[in-house]
Amino acid sequence: MKSLRLLTVFIVLLFLFSVIEVYCTEDYLEYRVQINSDRSASWNIMLVSDVNATVDTWEGFQERIFMFMEAAVNLTNRPMAIDPETIYMETVISWETQSKTTEYRFKWLNFSISEGDYLIFGDIFEMQSFFDLLYGNGILQISYPVGYSVSEVSPSPDEQDGDSQTMVWFRTQDFVNGNPRGVLVSRSSLIVGGKWIPYFVLGLVLTVVVLASLGGFLLVWRRRSKIASSKKVSVGEFFLESDEEKVTRFLASSGGSVYQSSIGEQFGFSKAKTSQLLSSLEKKGVLARYKRGRDKIVTLIERTAGDKS
Repeated sequence: MKSLRLLTVFIVLLFLFSVIEVYCTEDYLEYRVQINSDRSASWNIMLVSDVNATVDTWEGFQERIFMFMEAAVNLTNRPMAIDPETIYMETVISWETQSKTTEYRFKWLNFSISEGDYLIFGDIFEMQSFFDLLYGNGILQISYPVGYSVSEVSPSPDEQDGDSQTMVWFRTQDFVNGNPRGVLVSRSSLIVGGKWIPYFVLGLVLTVVVLASLGGFLLVWRRRSKIASSKKVSVGEFFLESDEEKVTRFLASSGGSVYQSSIGEQFGFSKAKTSQLLSSLEKKGVLARYKRGRDKIVTLIERTAGDKS
């Protein structure tokens, strides 16, 4: 009975160790695609596998990506290329975890399509079983360039972060042919009525509006200036301001001579303002003042048509 129990425990432990080993050595695969504003895409593929697993050789890796690129050219009828200077492969072994991490990198030129402010990607994924033929099912992360936003994407990402400008799908095996695909739009544009309008067009419109408003303001100001000028009255060749005009007309309507105090009382001027106005007119030769007791007599000077003094 005791032997049976020991055998049962031993079998259970063997089973648990086998499960743990399978779990720990299960491959992890992640595709990272950085879409660039020049229509290229920087690929970074990371594969974590068992330390004894077989991975691509340097030659096999190059053959694989060039084969995919040629197939994409035939499928899309668009010129494409792999930048040979960006091809990179490295394998790092961890004896502690009995695993190895292999990293593949390359730049795919003319990966996306540019149409004005739009970057369109996804036509190369119309290739049958694209990711299964590449390195298999894995996580796909697509990043897009600074200054762009996602206008539309299919299928919807499992995760999307506007701050880091990334979209993540957890399983590439769920994609149907032609997916994922999406449209990126430059943030130098603005949505108006459901359409993207470039900011420079909006700026041009605002500039025209501002200039038109400024022109209207100047036109109104000039008209008001002309109206104000037309209200000035000429006495001889002297153009009088409103208060001087009132004093001059008062003198003319009073027979040409009044006391200085009467002018202040007539218009409600202070003694200082009255004296200042009359001094100005006196200097211009419009009137003369003569002292009479504690007051002064103000006399309007008669001028002939030919008198220019």
